[in-house]
Amino acid sequence: MLASIVMRNPLHVLKARISGLTLIEIMVAVAVLGVILAMAIPSMADLLERRRVTAAAEEVSGILTYAKAETNASNSLLFVRFDPDTSVPATMSCAMVVTSAGGNQCNCTYPANNLCPVGGGRSLRLFQLPQTHVQFSAYASKWAAGDNYIRFARDQMTMETLDFQVDVVGLKKGYTLRVEVNGIGRVRVCAPSAPADRNKAKPFQKMSGYASCS
Repeated sequence: MLASIVMRNPLHVLKARISGLTLIEIMVAVAVLGVILAMAIPSMADLLERRRVTAAAEEVSGILTYAKAETNASNSLLFVRFDPDTSVPATMSCAMVVTSAGGNQCNCTYPANNLCPVGGGRSLRLFQLPQTHVQFSAYASKWAAGDNYIRFARDQMTMETLDFQVDVVGLKKGYTLRVEVNGIGRVRVCAPSAPADRNKAKPFQKMSGYASCS
């Protein structure tokens, strides 16, 4: 019986040691995983915001390019509207292409099925972006006929709206891209090296991979 107890105890100690080493290994692995996740999560957040800003800027650029091309193809006057969301707090950034007939009575913040309630305007393309991660706003030193929209016409050689630009800003890190329309209607996406005065209250990070804004 004594021999049986003596033989059993070393086995019990060995099993305990093995179990203890396994538990320590698991704890070390969990700690290492926690450090890796702590380092990776901010990088993933940066990557997601950059992608969202890029996608929004490319969509805005696409809307402006589409309007310019469509006016030449259809020989029609088109408006691209960037109406600000006047609700408090603002929940949406938006852009839309509308026909000239009653286009100044439309509003891109309205419900998608009722963008032009009066005036007979017709929406050709719409982009409504909830301001959860990214927002964009349009600015000009001089609007053509009314605030918040730009006009495109066939064979247009000069733009009536001057220094038109749309800033697309990430709301967490402040990654920023700008969509510009120059004096002859050429559209381009660029990366500002500093925030515009109107955006200085927001965080700012320059986006890589794009030409610097002029």
